[in-house]
Amino acid sequence: MSTNKSKYPQKSGFKVPDNYFEELEDKLMLRITEENSAELPSVNSGFKAPDGYFENLEDRILARQNSKGRLISLFKKENLYYAAAVAAIFVLMWFSPFDRNSATNQITWDDLEIATIEDYIVEGYEMGYIEMDASEFSNYFLENGKLVDDSDFENVSSDAVIDYLEENVDDPSDIIQ
Repeated sequence: MSTNKSKYPQKSGFKVPDNYFEELEDKLMLRITEENSAELPSVNSGFKAPDGYFENLEDRILARQNSKGRLISLFKKENLYYAAAVAAIFVLMWFSPFDRNSATNQITWDDLEIATIEDYIVEGYEMGYIEMDASEFSNYFLENGKLVDDSDFENVSSDAVIDYLEENVDDPSDIIQ
């Protein structure tokens, strides 16, 4: 059994000649001195700075820093559109037809369409959320061909109907003229 638990072999197969690293520095220095690398080549790039360019460079940079440049306007069209949209929302809220506090916007029986109430009851019967048997439902249509008669509303308070409609009708614009 092997005492060496390394997965790499002890001998890599590469050998370095004797005194290689001792002579390496000398060989490199010899090659550097032979090539005369200490002399820099002349640069002929084709680019030349104008005469006196660097003498007044600082003044030109400071002049550019002090100039104001483009100004950003505070009143953009985009901001105007936002302000107009907010103003329109406030105007719509002010003249809302659903304002219950105003005496001019009170909903009365004249605002309700009878045909809409009839459709609501028919739909409720068909969908099953108004519980009537078939004979009760057909009796509404046999009396003068109307589902609801005006005399049926004499004993009902307006506030009770409005509360009922607010709780049970999704879109009040369907029944209000």
